[in-house]
Amino acid sequence: MKQDSDMKYLYWSHIKMMRECPQKYLWVKGHPQHDLGAGYGKPKPLPPEQDRESEHHLLMGSVLSKVVEDLYNHELWREPKSLLEKVEEIARKEFEVEETRRYCLWTYMTRDQAIETCVSGALNFVRIMKENRLLGVWNKSELKMTPSANNHFSACGIADLVFRDSEGGIHILDGKNASTPMKYEDEDQLRWYALCFRLQYNVMPKKLGFFFFRYPSDKPPENLSHVEDKYKENWTGYIETSFDEQDLKRLAKEGVETSKVLHRGVFEPNPMPKHCGRCPYEPVCEERQAQKRYNAAKRGLGRTKTPDPLKDHDEGFAEFSFKAKK
Repeated sequence: MKQDSDMKYLYWSHIKMMRECPQKYLWVKGHPQHDLGAGYGKPKPLPPEQDRESEHHLLMGSVLSKVVEDLYNHELWREPKSLLEKVEEIARKEFEVEETRRYCLWTYMTRDQAIETCVSGALNFVRIMKENRLLGVWNKSELKMTPSANNHFSACGIADLVFRDSEGGIHILDGKNASTPMKYEDEDQLRWYALCFRLQYNVMPKKLGFFFFRYPSDKPPENLSHVEDKYKENWTGYIETSFDEQDLKRLAKEGVETSKVLHRGVFEPNPMPKHCGRCPYEPVCEERQAQKRYNAAKRGLGRTKTPDPLKDHDEGFAEFSFKAKK
């Protein structure tokens, strides 16, 4: 059950979900001031007809995170001759462990394909790490940061990789198992981590970046339309994210406003096709269903055909903000 004290800790996932749809945040996370059908503070029960979503992507992400964590925190890089063998062993063992914790439907891909993705991703990372010199005089994986931003909330984050280079510069990185690099990544995730680090250690990071487990330098993704030209010409599996002091101030302000909304318990819906199509609560969201009916009628489809939630449009429909009501 979600308690009042839980709302003090704001993670990037909370910010992202509140940006997309505050009502979804309420239904997924629960809130002490709301009874959504299972008791105060508990999430809204899923619709009976809603199938449970397969967690195979989460499984693979967890396995690869464990590879990076052990490689750095156990300093496996100190034994380069056995490094490839060790990371493959970690990937295979961790897959078996995570498989017992996750609900996976092997329809999108087979179990063997998922294992191969994890193993190849682990081996690829070693090459990405070496080529991009992602190793410093101090290294830490899964660095948890929970600094207080004010009396009401803490800006929290768990960074996949943080290292300090020989010149004292701090690098914060996040690993992705994405098949389409930079298509869905939000660079504000890394900027949020930079804010957390700045607040906790009073040090401005030097560089932020994403690394992509599936794509080392000799295996660039086929579609590079979402990356800058300089990376198209020289793909290394690593992409930097620009940031400055204003980005951190902007996110700090957003954190303050989000904290206020959470404490007031005001969660307005914000139906948008690109987000609603992946929401398990779409069938019971009145605002989304009203939007779909409006869009269908506007296209002259009436009620005889259900529109594709990934293709319909929201022109003319008022989008809701998550600003608290005064």
